[in-house]
Amino acid sequence: MNMHAPSLKSATFDPDEIRLIVRRGKERGDIIENGKARPVEKTGAPVAAEHGLRSVWMDVGPEKARHWLDNNFRNRPLKDDVVAAYARDMLNGVWVPTHQGVAFNDRDELIDGQHRLHAIIRSGKTVRMMVTFGLPATIEGAEMTTMDAVDRGRTRSVADQLAIQHGFKNASITAAICMSIAGLCCRERTRRLSVGQTLDIFRAYEGAILWAIERRSKVAGMKAAGVLAAFVFAMWARAEDTEQIGAMYERLIAGDDLKKGSAMAALHAFLTSDEAKLLTRGTDRGVAELTLEAIRLEQEGKRVTRLEMATTGIEHYAALQPERVEKITSMFRLPEAQS
Repeated sequence: MNMHAPSLKSATFDPDEIRLIVRRGKERGDIIENGKARPVEKTGAPVAAEHGLRSVWMDVGPEKARHWLDNNFRNRPLKDDVVAAYARDMLNGVWVPTHQGVAFNDRDELIDGQHRLHAIIRSGKTVRMMVTFGLPATIEGAEMTTMDAVDRGRTRSVADQLAIQHGFKNASITAAICMSIAGLCCRERTRRLSVGQTLDIFRAYEGAILWAIERRSKVAGMKAAGVLAAFVFAMWARAEDTEQIGAMYERLIAGDDLKKGSAMAALHAFLTSDEAKLLTRGTDRGVAELTLEAIRLEQEGKRVTRLEMATTGIEHYAALQPERVEKITSMFRLPEAQS
């Protein structure tokens, strides 16, 4: 510490001088305002000047996509669920152009973007993409190729994006609940929801989702996303049932006041059993179906000795909210696959 520095009490400050210092600091990028990124230096040679390498924005439609896929010689096996997910975004108008698009090497071989191109064909839409031409097929002095370096990064999950970009505190379970609700609405396997689809489903059931997560059990079986999704789906089906089903959920979690022979007692017994410890995200759909059936039986006051899988619960609660179910189902509706 400099023992001869003037104390803050004795120092005098010129407000105009301070403002000038702050302004100059902002101009240099040394000071940034809250929520604003630091300016970056935008210099360097244009890509078009890099020995035949160039990147351009292009509108790519089904015909061009088919033509480009003819040059797809060395790529990963095609994953239909990825193609379907991309195609859904294109159809729903939420496909966003980014720096990630399509790339060809200097032999005109497609080395990145096959799933995007197949999605364009599947959706029948024309979308804007960044397309790169002329990447070196081989790297001088190395055994590896440029394609060896493509798609090596860790993909951000929907939960990552909900937490990072949208500030969700319980992003992982929220994403899982929305995935389960999508399956209940569509009555088929739904995979790879986009962030936009997840947010739309969350907004449709927001109050119930937040309420259920706040009361979520720590017991392995009962904290399963399928259980929460089923109660959320049933609670929001009809306003007059919300309080009753909410109380049912709280009794299930607490394990108290469960009548012998009731559906909730049977569900509680299953969800706290050793078998329930084996439940995974892959079993969420089945758990949601079972839970909805238990909720229906409990509402009707029917006695049960054990629960059995049935679609009656899904059909019952889906029929009570047709507009919401149809809106979510339409997010996943695709035209027939085209060759």
